[in-house]
Amino acid sequence: MDLIQTKSFKLAVYSRGDENSSKVALVLPGKLDSKDYPYMHSHVEYLSKKGYFAVTFDPPGTWESPGDIKLYTMTNYIKAVNELIEYFGNKPTFVMGHSFGGGITLLVGVNNPNVISFASIMSHRSYKPEHHGEDYPDQEWKAKGYRISTRDMPKNLNWKKEFKLPYSFLEDRINYDMSGGLSKSEKPKLLILGKYDELVEPESVRKVYEMAAAPKELFELDFGHDYRKSKVMIDKVNNVIGDFLDKYEAPLANAIGIFSSRFVGAKSSEAKNSSHLSTNSQTSFSAKED
Repeated sequence: MDLIQTKSFKLAVYSRGDENSSKVALVLPGKLDSKDYPYMHSHVEYLSKKGYFAVTFDPPGTWESPGDIKLYTMTNYIKAVNELIEYFGNKPTFVMGHSFGGGITLLVGVNNPNVISFASIMSHRSYKPEHHGEDYPDQEWKAKGYRISTRDMPKNLNWKKEFKLPYSFLEDRINYDMSGGLSKSEKPKLLILGKYDELVEPESVRKVYEMAAAPKELFELDFGHDYRKSKVMIDKVNNVIGDFLDKYEAPLANAIGIFSSRFVGAKSSEAKNSSHLSTNSQTSFSAKED
């Protein structure tokens, strides 16, 4: 585990690959998930073998990223991703994420000019109550001020970690609709649905695919929302991601020279504000809640 300081946050990261690579990949965890779950590590390691400097991280206020849980909002998660892209030099970046992290991926993918392609796995297209079907306002959550969310500990499935998620998280999240810019974005984009997903309905992901502008790909995974619990499915997702990158990366690079060596380290020294602090981390599976 490394701790890095962006402009606004101190973030715990797990990374693999050559930091001097001309391209960066960010892998975004689902809601309150840890960077140290095996599917996160597997995706990072796979992408590093594709030549990326690949990174996943604990969003602000969660797990090993310092700060109060009040920092954990969709707004701050998006801000942290954008600041990480800047920290690593504003290099051409591929972003992928699962569930809540997939929603962040859609927003950052469309809006950050340094993101050249992105992949969203089993994520909602909007958190606005009229689309998401959320009970808003949630009177019980609002009256109590927080809601308990439980996740598996990375080191041991039998141990649990509780988060007292503030009601402010919900009030912030309902402002976001991830589908807005997809119809105009010409960046390569991959949508993955789970055929047996009961949390994010497959048809919801299909609608995102239909509204998105080309180039785009849709893959239907023969599994439910928690593909992270199956090594076979994790490997399948890696291969799908690899095929997607192989299809679009070379033509894009040839067309606009986006992977030119001029990006290597060009801005990284300006963006970095602190040294790395290393410790050891282990992996396991998480409980899921959208």
